[in-house]
Amino acid sequence: MKRMIQQRYYIEDLAVREVTAYIPPTGVEIYEVVRVMEGVPLFLEDHIARFFHSAWLCHLEIPLETETIVRLMRELTAVNGVKEGNIRFSWSWRPTGKFLAGFIPHHYPGEEEYRRGVSCGLLEAERHDPNAKVVQAGLRQEADRMIREEGWYEVLLVDRYGHITEGSRSNLFFVKEGILLTAPADEVLPGITRQKVLELIQKEGFRVETRSLALEELPQAEAAFLTGTSPRVLPLCRAGQFSFFPAHPLVNRLAEAYNLLIHSYIEENR
Repeated sequence: MKRMIQQRYYIEDLAVREVTAYIPPTGVEIYEVVRVMEGVPLFLEDHIARFFHSAWLCHLEIPLETETIVRLMRELTAVNGVKEGNIRFSWSWRPTGKFLAGFIPHHYPGEEEYRRGVSCGLLEAERHDPNAKVVQAGLRQEADRMIREEGWYEVLLVDRYGHITEGSRSNLFFVKEGILLTAPADEVLPGITRQKVLELIQKEGFRVETRSLALEELPQAEAAFLTGTSPRVLPLCRAGQFSFFPAHPLVNRLAEAYNLLIHSYIEENR
């Protein structure tokens, strides 16, 4: 949790502490970011399952139980009195094993961004281990630089084969000839929102292909959207020099269905 933490309290191991005592972790760090809405951490069980899976992929072990992490997340939310925000929780291995959790700065798209879509840049980069949510400082720094200096909402990663795989902190879908395209799970970080959207696609009966879109195919894509903890389902109006239709009916339908799924989850987990 090398970025700034917010609110008065954070959690270190099993204890609630004031943020003045916070010391950033060092070494290998596995992490998750979960969104809190109406005081409820969304899809927390899915995030925790991926947390443990990331550690397993790195041949590491996190000596905590799922129930313990759930309790700590609820305690963190309650002690800070937060109803809306993002929690980042992590486990780092050096100098000793340490669990950290705290609220971090966030940016949620506004109504205008959902209506008009957002613009994204293109970055030639790949994750070292796409399926593991591990801090990769070099990629993050370059993506943040492009977002800051060039004014993009997000940057899309282009691999060595010229395929667009995902966003630097989000997953990505395209619509081409009425078919949804998204990169295979083994080529990207399989986001929780992405998985929920794939389930909704199946439920709605839409056609989907799990393959990456090549750069030369961009002009033929009708629409595109990001999925992620903060953006939820967010349409693109542009990627580099290529434009899309942000109000595509298929994208709108999936955004509505995902918002209904969130509402149901909150009602069940208050």
